[in-house]
Amino acid sequence: MSPIMLALVLLAAGLALAILEVFVPSAGVLGFLSIVSLISSVIYAYWKCDMATGTAFLAATVILVPILISMAVRVWPHTPIGRMILLDSAIDPHADDEERAARNSLVGQRGIARSRLLPGGVAEINGKQVDVVIVGSPAEKGDLVEVVEVEGNHVLVTRVDESEMEPEPAAEPSTTKSLTSLNDEIFEDDPFA
Repeated sequence: MSPIMLALVLLAAGLALAILEVFVPSAGVLGFLSIVSLISSVIYAYWKCDMATGTAFLAATVILVPILISMAVRVWPHTPIGRMILLDSAIDPHADDEERAARNSLVGQRGIARSRLLPGGVAEINGKQVDVVIVGSPAEKGDLVEVVEVEGNHVLVTRVDESEMEPEPAAEPSTTKSLTSLNDEIFEDDPFA
């Protein structure tokens, strides 16, 4: 094999390994082998061929490596491993809207804490396990909670007393009092009034 052919084989192997490093997670092993192969091709071209051939190999390495790597990086998000790592392209955008609407529909719903909420934990609301964050005092497992707000992915709940479970029907409205009589009732024991 002629010296220029061996230098071309080393250059091609180095370029292929550099591109493969982008697509295959190898913890840098393929990148290291690529660098060794590229440097070897340039040194071999200078050593066994003339100065012009060595300079041509050096120029080809300096120009082709960034171009090929940038092309590989553009293609990478469309590969199976790229889609798996980049969550934005793996998630269906319509599923996100449906999930957001489902979370927003939880506001006002009541459920039971399935773990201690200090402040985060899990509650069962409408038969589903939901990650929640409690607002106010912590809740113990089995406490009644109510969804008060949804902020992004956070479902905010408050602890509800058992006595608030069923609201009592409103009593018959009493006769209305004037503001003056209410004022007199409020301030009847006030020494400064």
